[in-house]
Amino acid sequence: MMDKQKGYMLIADGNIHSDSEEPPTPIGLFVRGYFQDDRFFPEGNIEGRGSLGDSGQPGWMELFTGTFYGIQTPRPPFPPYIEGYMTPEGFQPSSRRVIY
Repeated sequence: MMDKQKGYMLIADGNIHSDSEEPPTPIGLFVRGYFQDDRFFPEGNIEGRGSLGDSGQPGWMELFTGTFYGIQTPRPPFPPYIEGYMTPEGFQPSSRRVIY
């Protein structure tokens, strides 16, 4: 088991970055938290600057893995997750709220 590492997840692509890297402000939406054993654990809601989504493929991003699931997925989302839309530019949340 790895130690917890502080970091953040970029919302557009679900990639996790350690705190030793600067958060992408003023460009980009992200969630702060920590990662351990290839899983991300958010601490709070979405931060940063960027557009909220209102079009594209609707669905959700599960934050443990940064994986997008379309609304047609035959199971409910596993918390914590963010609702939004997948676009050619990446995932765009529909709000700044993380659902726990």
